[in-house]
Amino acid sequence: MHKHRIRLFAVSYIPSYRLQCAWQNYLFQPRSLDNASSVQPSFAAKELFPIAVNSSVDALSCNLPIALLDPDGAHVTEVNPVAEAAGVQTGITTNLATARAPHLILLARAPALEAQLENTFLQLSYRCSPYIENSAPGTCTLDFRGIRNPETQLRELLGQLRAIGLKTQAGLAPNPEIALQAAKIADPILEVTSNSTLLQSLPLESLSPSPYLLDIFHSWGVRTLGAVTRLPRAEIGQRLGLEGLSLWDRAAGRSTNALRYVQPPETFEEAIDFEHPLETLEPLLFVLRRFLERLSLRIEAVYKLIAELSLTLSLDGGENVVRTLQIPAPSCDVETLFRITAQYLETVQTSAPVAGLRLEASPSNPTNNQFDLFQGGLKDPNQFFQTLARLAALVGNDRVGIPEKINTHQPDRIRLRIPGFNWSRAATQGSGNLKIGPALRRYRPGILAKVELYRGKPIMIQSDLVAGKVRETSGPWKLSGNWWDPSHWEVEEWDIQLDNGHLFRLAQSVDGWEVVGVYD
Repeated sequence: MHKHRIRLFAVSYIPSYRLQCAWQNYLFQPRSLDNASSVQPSFAAKELFPIAVNSSVDALSCNLPIALLDPDGAHVTEVNPVAEAAGVQTGITTNLATARAPHLILLARAPALEAQLENTFLQLSYRCSPYIENSAPGTCTLDFRGIRNPETQLRELLGQLRAIGLKTQAGLAPNPEIALQAAKIADPILEVTSNSTLLQSLPLESLSPSPYLLDIFHSWGVRTLGAVTRLPRAEIGQRLGLEGLSLWDRAAGRSTNALRYVQPPETFEEAIDFEHPLETLEPLLFVLRRFLERLSLRIEAVYKLIAELSLTLSLDGGENVVRTLQIPAPSCDVETLFRITAQYLETVQTSAPVAGLRLEASPSNPTNNQFDLFQGGLKDPNQFFQTLARLAALVGNDRVGIPEKINTHQPDRIRLRIPGFNWSRAATQGSGNLKIGPALRRYRPGILAKVELYRGKPIMIQSDLVAGKVRETSGPWKLSGNWWDPSHWEVEEWDIQLDNGHLFRLAQSVDGWEVVGVYD
């Protein structure tokens, strides 16, 4: 007999979401060890520096007192456990908060980072289930219909969010409302299979009722959800209307609100504006690496690879330096991506300090490569093209690459071309007819020679490489080109055989005679 499977919902909840975002923004602001903190003058930056190196430390696990301010900067809106233990409470003034905790770190909201991390949150959650709701900032509801082992999926999600510095809790229950309340008290995951006991002891404030309803229930002496459900539902509806009925249903775990499913945005972007413009490369590379870690995590969540990075440096004077970096072999490996971007930044010279950084990644689907049985491909295409770029920076772009014949009759005229990202050894092999005969091996440059002529033909040769009498000759072959240009050239070539049987090629130009090759 088929066993009915209970439909489960999960809620991923980031407590003090705005505070955690502000803390991440604060850690991304490079600071000198010798300078004081820009937020609290009495707090030395050297005390923070060891934590800033590991920016995955979230605000709630940090051993420093942290508080978030309102837009006016006059009152505290959120605090972490260390600040709360020091007597800092939400709603008090800034002066009172710093008096109670002299080393308190006061942070302003970071709306731009909140939006970025919300997109990251949704993208990572979408990997666990295609049915998600953006319930509130820092709160995502997942419908685990048809998904086995939901707890394993949640643990992976929480681990990914912890890696980017966000402490997250999750609740798992047959009802979204119960899952939300379970998430608020979870450590880090709480699964509730029955709705009869969990909600009874929770305070009424956990459902965020309107101040009007809260005052009425408090006047009745009702302060927990269990006390609410002990009141007759019909009478609650008569006295408090639809809002009261909705609150009673939520307290009883009977909420029937339909989830509003959303699909996360398919943009992958990280950006930051620095409090103090950067003049050195090291702090910029620190932030860049953290950006690449986040972008790789987000793009891996949708089972794709990074094929292109768009880097924008906002300078202090308002100018923008924009560069698009193609990834030869699309990858989500942070080390590989960091080497490519860092190599570019090492060559950039800006006219002003860097005031902001923006990094956008373009994803691509993994590609399938059909390799040859007798010919190996590049083991690491990204490393190969990075080495080519370094060599080109040292000796010049025209001195690194694949020899390519120029469309001219001038002998030995080639140029070096940097191969494209889809380059393979097979692409450089000719497909023409097989040539029969001895191969000509050219000397580069040609070897100067003295040649004696008789009736216009070489009969004797003297050079550092070869000397002797000429037994047979073939030629001459006269070549010329670019007669309309100052680079006009003209050459006359001969094939000769010496008494010892060796075959050589001679060339005569305005510079004299040269031995330009030998036949095998």
